Amino acid sequence: MRAVLGHLAVAAFLVLWAFPVLWHGAVSGRRLPGDFRRLHTCHDVACLFSDRPSAWNTYYVQVRRSTQVWETLDISPYFAMEPFGYRTRLHRFLINWGTEAEARREELAQWLFARHRALFPEARQPTALRFAYTWTVPDPARPPTGAWRPPSIEEVPANRLRVLSVHVPEAP
Repeated sequence: MRAVLGHLAVAAFLVLWAFPVLWHGAVSGRRLPGDFRRLHTCHDVACLFSDRPSAWNTYYVQVRRSTQVWETLDISPYFAMEPFGYRTRLHRFLINWGTEAEARREELAQWLFARHRALFPEARQPTALRFAYTWTVPDPARPPTGAWRPPSIEEVPANRLRVLSVHVPEAP
């Protein structure tokens, strides 16, 4: 009986884990037929560093005060914890918008307006806020040195900057 259970455990491991991980590594992450989402996510984690990224994404929060000039907001007072290296929870949230992207960005923008009023009550308050996105294509011939930081928005070529949405504060 023990031998049968041992053989079943090995077979289950091969069918449910080893083969799908091999499939993901060999067929570049395509889902196996019949592979349900949670198991697929586990297989993706096992193949975490199988490919190098084709681009590094960076998100910016910019505000406009009484002028027409957009200034990049330093988000460190709003999101002090950086659990993902230089990235904050805001960055993780911006990556995973999902199907309700517009509503989520609007809610986040209103939270940032309110938080800004609470943190800096004496400062000029923003009249608009926008979320911008850019990507950096890594050059294998010139890898970054030291602790990598995202480029400032001024360093980003204009053809690589996309505005995701623009928001105005609700009346307090």
